Amino acid sequence: GINAEYGEGKEVFWHSTAHILGEAMERKYGGCLCYGPPIEGGFYYDMSMEQSVCEGDYSGLETIMKGIVKEKQPFQRLVMTKEELLEMFKYNEFKVRIINNKITTPTTTVYRCGPLIDLCRGPHVRNTGKIKALKVTKNSATYWEGNSEAESLQR
Repeated sequence: GINAEYGEGKEVFWHSTAHILGEAMERKYGGCLCYGPPIEGGFYYDMSMEQSVCEGDYSGLETIMKGIVKEKQPFQRLVMTKEELLEMFKYNEFKVRIINNKITTPTTTVYRCGPLIDLCRGPHVRNTGKIKALKVTKNSATYWEGNSEAESLQR
């Protein structure tokens, strides 16, 4: 099993929880997800959306996230071609940029959990039910790839 207390185990739990957050954000806001990595001390997801996230949204997001955990959605690793990815993500200009600029191989991996499919190398926990605790603690505005000349996103 994975030990969530240390190093890579903790990163796998945070990474999987980031995907749960991404699915909850898509359900609540319907925007375009960008990057959603594990980081030192937690995880985040950037999203391009019409409105701003506010502190009053946290409990609603957490409720959706806890529902996703209860569903025990399996994390499924899929290998897809660049052409398949461009077709699948054609609605999301940010994912199209990532696919065109960062994927240099004929195929790459995505992970699916529930309705969320995202570009991802993994690894992940077996299913969303393995996440025992989660909390949304802050949000901010950011720019696409940290470039102040680029689009503003919610984190």
